Amino acid sequence: MHQDQESRHWLRVAREVAARYVEVASRQERLPPLPQDAWFRVNRWERLYQKACLKQYPVASRRCREQFQLGLTAAIREWANYRDGLLQNQIPATVPSLREIYAELRALSSEFEAVAIDWDEKEIVVQTPPIALEGIDLGSFEIRLRWSELGEPQPYRVISLAETGDDDVHHPHVQADTLCEGEGKVPISRALAEGRIGDFFLLVQQILHTYNSGSAYVPLSRWFSIECADCGDSVSRDESRSCTICEQTTCGYCRRDCVRCGDTLCSSCADRCESCNEIFCRNCLTTCDACSENCCHSCLCSETCPACLEESEEDSHAPSEDSSLNPPPAASSASEASPTQETSPIEIQPVCLGQADLPA
Repeated sequence: MHQDQESRHWLRVAREVAARYVEVASRQERLPPLPQDAWFRVNRWERLYQKACLKQYPVASRRCREQFQLGLTAAIREWANYRDGLLQNQIPATVPSLREIYAELRALSSEFEAVAIDWDEKEIVVQTPPIALEGIDLGSFEIRLRWSELGEPQPYRVISLAETGDDDVHHPHVQADTLCEGEGKVPISRALAEGRIGDFFLLVQQILHTYNSGSAYVPLSRWFSIECADCGDSVSRDESRSCTICEQTTCGYCRRDCVRCGDTLCSSCADRCESCNEIFCRNCLTTCDACSENCCHSCLCSETCPACLEESEEDSHAPSEDSSLNPPPAASSASEASPTQETSPIEIQPVCLGQADLPA
């Protein structure tokens, strides 16, 4: 019962794949328009160059020659892309039949340990065995062929199940989920165009087992190490940290930590308090209202940094101009108002017996 249900599922996929091949074949019978504009530009600059030489205009002829060379380079590139498009979307001798496609799909289980159908993504999924390159275990991968995109330049994805390596490079020749096909580009395109689905999966798996240091996104020599964004040195993943703000990787020597919240910072995102000179992140610093310098919360007082606060206190204690022009009363005037110890009062003798009290 289970085999009958599985057979029906694969037959349904085979029908959708066969319909897609018929659609692609009918579309590929018409050649895409030639990139003639690029060639017209080359001809134009060639005529202008010949005219400038005939008129003996050295500056104009030099400029026309430069533009001719640039236009020729651009034209060669456009025509090469046109040729590659024809190779990738070449018309097979015969469109694969439903029987042939069904046989290809059913044979996948004999070549791969795990084969599945992802109905949501319309993908045929096979799992590779663990892949090791130069002694480095990269784990297993999923090769996902999306049958709704057959006829497109690269209708498949390569997904890492172990996720070793960098954030988006889990294989030296796979960035994100895109495989760098290299010399396997034409064989893969032919296998898909001819409906040889089993050969397609085997070719991709063979490329995953191959390593070319010249075309690797990340060389295996640096597989377990990454580059510090500040100093450029290689550092192991265990010793590296990502900046909380910009997410750049820094080594232990270049890494900075916010004194207040403890966030990891790179040199570009680390700021210092203008007062205590400690390292903080931007969220833990506040701008002084007086001078607009960055200070930490511990150094600020009423939104003012210590330097501005000290300056304002000195200004409040300094004597004003009016007080310096009108000095306080002298001490002599105060002595006139009240007797001092130096000026003694007149002694008055008492009237004794036998003496007359005469007026002063």
